[in-house]
Amino acid sequence: MEDSSWSLPDPQTTTIRCRKDCRSLRRRDGLIKYASNNTSQNGEDGVIKRLFELLPYSKKRYCVDVGAWDGVHLSNTYSLLVGFNENKHHTQSEWSGVLIEADQQRFKELKKLHDGLGNISVCAEVSCDPCSPLSLLSILKRDAPDLPHNFDLLSIDVDGMDYWVMANILGLSSPESSTDSYRPNVICVEFNPTMPTDLVYVQPRSDTIRHGSSLSAFVELATASGYILVETTLFNAFFVKIELYEEFLKDEVPDTSIEALQSPLSMGTQLYQLYDGTLKLWGCKRMLWHRLPIEEKKIQMIPLNQRQFPFSPSNGENRNEEANDIRRDAIDMSPYCKKCSVNSEDSINSKLHCAAKLNSMLREDGFALVRGTGISGNLCDNALKATNIFLHEADESVRRSCLTKDRARRGYSPIATENFASLVGEEGPNDLVKKFRVGQESESSASSLHQPNAWPSSEVWNDEDASFFISSIEEYFEQTRMAADCILTAICDGITNNSDNNCSIDVPNQSSNHTSILTLLGYQYGSRHKKGSKGYMRPLVAAHTDVGIITVLLYDNGKCATLQRVANTSEADPKTDEWVNINLPAGPYYNDEPVFVVNVGDCLSELTGGTLRSTLHRVMPQTCKKDDSDAARSCLALFVGLEPSASLTLPHSGEHMTYEEWRRGRIARATAVLKSKKAE
Repeated sequence: MEDSSWSLPDPQTTTIRCRKDCRSLRRRDGLIKYASNNTSQNGEDGVIKRLFELLPYSKKRYCVDVGAWDGVHLSNTYSLLVGFNENKHHTQSEWSGVLIEADQQRFKELKKLHDGLGNISVCAEVSCDPCSPLSLLSILKRDAPDLPHNFDLLSIDVDGMDYWVMANILGLSSPESSTDSYRPNVICVEFNPTMPTDLVYVQPRSDTIRHGSSLSAFVELATASGYILVETTLFNAFFVKIELYEEFLKDEVPDTSIEALQSPLSMGTQLYQLYDGTLKLWGCKRMLWHRLPIEEKKIQMIPLNQRQFPFSPSNGENRNEEANDIRRDAIDMSPYCKKCSVNSEDSINSKLHCAAKLNSMLREDGFALVRGTGISGNLCDNALKATNIFLHEADESVRRSCLTKDRARRGYSPIATENFASLVGEEGPNDLVKKFRVGQESESSASSLHQPNAWPSSEVWNDEDASFFISSIEEYFEQTRMAADCILTAICDGITNNSDNNCSIDVPNQSSNHTSILTLLGYQYGSRHKKGSKGYMRPLVAAHTDVGIITVLLYDNGKCATLQRVANTSEADPKTDEWVNINLPAGPYYNDEPVFVVNVGDCLSELTGGTLRSTLHRVMPQTCKKDDSDAARSCLALFVGLEPSASLTLPHSGEHMTYEEWRRGRIARATAVLKSKKAE
C-alpha cells in the first residue's frame, strides 16, 4: 500500500529522524499498568502496591530501604511505612522498616520522620566490600538483629554500586557471607538506564566508583540467586523469588523476558558511523546526571579535513577538492611575511608579483584570499576552538562577566544588540551574532580604541578554559596584527607600482599604538533558519562596509552562516539585490597552512581614491538543522586600524587629517544619514 504522506527528503541537507511506527515488544498488560506515584519517581509506588496485593498476606511485613534520602524524596517505601489515607492523615502501617542514609542532613529528617513509627534509621554509607563493617549484611546484623531473613521488600538506590550491594545481601559476594545472607521476597534495585539491554556491564566492586550496572547484569545476578524479573520502571528493576512467581504472579506476568518488561532505550545514546569516518549520535544527547550536552564534534576520531571513504574511486586523492581549490587560489604572502634580511632580485620580483596579484584581486571585488602569513595552523585552530568554547559552549554568565560600557570596542556584545546596517546609514533588524572584542591597551593614549580589555575571570569560569581562552586569543591577535601589517604593505606597494595615485598612508609597521580590534563572532541556528518564520532567510548580519583599513577574517567549518558580497563591484553603484557567496576557507587546519579572507575597509578605499573599493557584504543563514553538531559557526575578524595620530591625505580633496579624525568623521556621516532617513 502506498503511503500518501511520504515525500522525497530535501536533497540539500541531511535527513535524520525517527522511523514511523517503530514496534516495541514491551508489554503494558502486567504490573506496569498499576504504576503510580505518591512519593516514588517513575510509578514504583503503584507497582509495589500491586505486588503485595498478589503475594501472600502476613500480619507484619518488613522492608529495608538502602539510600533512603529523607524518607520522602523519591521514596519507594514512604507509602508503606508512613501511609496516607484519603485525607492525607497518617495511618497505622502493617509495615516495619530499616532505613539507611549516608548524608547526615538528610538522615536528620529521616530519623525525625520514622522515630515515632518504630522504624530503625541508620546513618551509614553502605560499603560494597563484603569484609567491611559497613557492608549491608554487617549493618543489618548489627542494627536490625530481629529482621527476618525472609523479609518482604528490599529497595536499593546507592547510585552506582547497587549490583555489589545486592550481591552482598544475597550472600554471593564472598563464601563467608553466604551463611548469613537474606532472601527478601521482592527486590527493587536501580540499574543504569543508558546501557543497552543486550549489554552485560558490571562496574568494579569499589565504594568510590559510580558507574552503575546494566539491567542484563542484574538479571544474571538475580537468576543465579533464585529470583526472576517481573517488571521495570525507568530506573528500577523488580525481582521476585522464583517460587513466589510460579505460584502467585505467573498469570499477571506471563513473559518475564527483558524485551517484554523493558521499554526501548529512551535514555540510551547510540553511536553510528558514516562512510567517511564521521561519528554520529542517536537517542539521548545529554549527560543525564551532569546535565551537559553530548556534542558530536567532541567525539570525532578523525579530523574533518581528513575524513574520506578509504575505498572511494579516487583512492583518497583530492579528498577535499573545494579546500584544495581555495588554497590554490589564495595569494601567497610569504614574500612579505617571511623574515628575510637580504633583498635579492628574486625577493624583489616575488614581492612585485605578490603585490600586483593582491591588488588585482582586491580591485575586482574588494575581497582576496591569502596564505603564507607565517601564522601556524595550530594557533588558528586554538583561536577558533577558544572562540567556540567562549561563544557557544560556556554559560551565558561567563560571557556577561565581560560586558563593558563601550561594547562596540571592548568585551562581550550579546546577540541581537547591534546593527551593522547603521555603518552605512541604514535601518534594519539587529544582527543575530554574538561578539567579543579585544584590542591594544595603552594607559597613555586618550583614544577610546586603547581602553582596557575585559576578560572572563576564574570566578565565573574554570581556570583551564579561562586560561586557554585568554592565551589563545592574545597570541592570535598579536600574530595576525603583524601579518596584517605585511598585507597592508603589499597593498601599498601594489598601488604605488601600478597607479599614479600613490597611497599616502603611513604603514603601521608593527607600532604598539595601532588601533586594530579583534572581534570574535559566533553564529548559531535561530529563527532566521526556520522555514515559515517571519524572519526566514533574512541576513544574520545586515549589509555593511567595514570602517577601517582592511579586515582579516578566519572561519571554522560551521554550517549555519555564510559570507556574501554584493555583485558587480566594479560598478559605481552596485545593485544590492544581487549577491555572490564568498568561497570561504575553513578550519580546522592542523598542520596545514591557514587561509584568510581579506577585504578592503572604507578608510583604505578613500585613501586610494576608490581604486580599491570597500565592498558591501553581509552574513546570511545557510540551510542546516538545529541538532547538527557542526551547525554553529565561529569567525575571528581583525579590523585593522592605524595609530590615532597617523597622517592621512585624501586624494580627491587633498584634505589632510589624522586617522582618529577620519574615523570619527566617517561614523558621524553614517549617523547623520540614518537620522535624516528616520526623519523623512
